[in-house]
Amino acid sequence: MGEPGLRGRTPGVTITVVSLQGDGDISAALTALKRDGVVVLRGALSPGDVKHFRDVVSDYHQQFLAGEIQNYSLDDETATELPEVWEDTYTKPRELQSLRKWNAVGLDARFIPLVDASPHYELMVALFGTQLTVTKTQFLVVPSGCIESPYLHTDAGSMADVIPTEDSAPVMCSIQFFLTDLDQPMMGNFTCVPGSHRIRFPWEDDNEEHSQIRVGRPQGGDIPQDDRVQVQVRAGDAAVFLHSLWHGVSANESPSDRKSIIYSYARSFVRAYDYEQPPPLVTQHGTERQRRLFGDLGGWAYRPGCFYHFSDTIRATLAP
Repeated sequence: MGEPGLRGRTPGVTITVVSLQGDGDISAALTALKRDGVVVLRGALSPGDVKHFRDVVSDYHQQFLAGEIQNYSLDDETATELPEVWEDTYTKPRELQSLRKWNAVGLDARFIPLVDASPHYELMVALFGTQLTVTKTQFLVVPSGCIESPYLHTDAGSMADVIPTEDSAPVMCSIQFFLTDLDQPMMGNFTCVPGSHRIRFPWEDDNEEHSQIRVGRPQGGDIPQDDRVQVQVRAGDAAVFLHSLWHGVSANESPSDRKSIIYSYARSFVRAYDYEQPPPLVTQHGTERQRRLFGDLGGWAYRPGCFYHFSDTIRATLAP
């Protein structure tokens, strides 16, 4: 059940911490997530899984530092125009850049089993039902002394203007699995404003187009520091948060790199964020449920409305 909350600098502001060990724990996590926009899962990954994924992510980070792979998705995307913010980061020394690799399951099949692993997958089904999809699989490294400015934002660009109400159904939710201990502030911590998921994001006055990809002041710069909670967690914990939560990352002033994985889930009609077609590695190596989560609907596709109306067979396949 719930543990004492993670306390922010604002008196009385806490983030619920839950260990998912039964249906009652899932209910408690779901209640906190809908109320606060965020909940922390204690021990979402086993120590063995933490070591496994930390080794995988560390290996890719070493490849990046050696110039063998690019940041973002620049190795395999077909677009020829770079967003301003990517171009700005891309020119910085590699050892000071945050490494963000999208479509992790398309890059390495070792990331596939995590998408529907227990106990977090049961929480996603409790949130969305069996009409859900995976929109993004990403891993991140925030290096010690990272040159990029801390920021707060909401997820998925224009979806910032989709604001849930108390009784509305959620559209998108992400899980950030932490592969390193973050037991002090200013270690590249996941940072958020609990409860902000029901408030429109405070865009800067000079950002009338509400762009998340331009170069300028860090997003959320006007949000008071006292409203922000730097989440302190152990390796293996996970932060679960709704797309409209104001969230981001703190500076990393520690001597260690912060490593994590983020998977995003959404209603089945939401377009994927970091892949255009079901990733080939998933169709080759994934289970039937994993393939369905990435949009391979088998004999149900393609027909108009297939992503809006799943068949009973697909819904049974997606059930935990």
